Amino acid sequence: MKLFVKEKLLSMHNRYYIYNENEELTYEIESKVISIGDKTTIYDKEHNVIAYIEQEIFHFTPHYNVYIEDEYKYQIKKKFQFFKNDYELSNSYKVDGSTFNLNFAIINNYGKTVALVNRKFLSIGDKYQIEIIDEKDIYTILTIIVAITNDVDRSQSNSSNSSN
Repeated sequence: MKLFVKEKLLSMHNRYYIYNENEELTYEIESKVISIGDKTTIYDKEHNVIAYIEQEIFHFTPHYNVYIEDEYKYQIKKKFQFFKNDYELSNSYKVDGSTFNLNFAIINNYGKTVALVNRKFLSIGDKYQIEIIDEKDIYTILTIIVAITNDVDRSQSNSSNSSN
């Protein structure tokens, strides 16, 4: 299954959408603009909450708690490394590739690649493709991708703001 994420270049709300291959809305992602720590909700096409990602504050590096269908599932921690984004997941999944450029694979706890993320260049706003190889854990896969892309976007936005 292929999904496509389209983020608006300029938006008053931190909201973006995921479409299927037929360009039908499949998921909506919404982050609170004003909050202490990142709070992101993933909705299905009927606008039902399927997952919630909340950043824990007061850590040296970002930590995200992931709730799927109102149940705590796992945590994502950004590892402290210079010039590289790397993440540790408490659910035994792994991320391999360049998360900074949004070109990476998600590998399950059996060592099998379950999803591939590839950013498309030369598009208005951000656009990237998600190829889901194993649909069994689609909510886990989506929460990993959303948490990492939000963290990367925030890091890039903070570094561009600090250089001004």
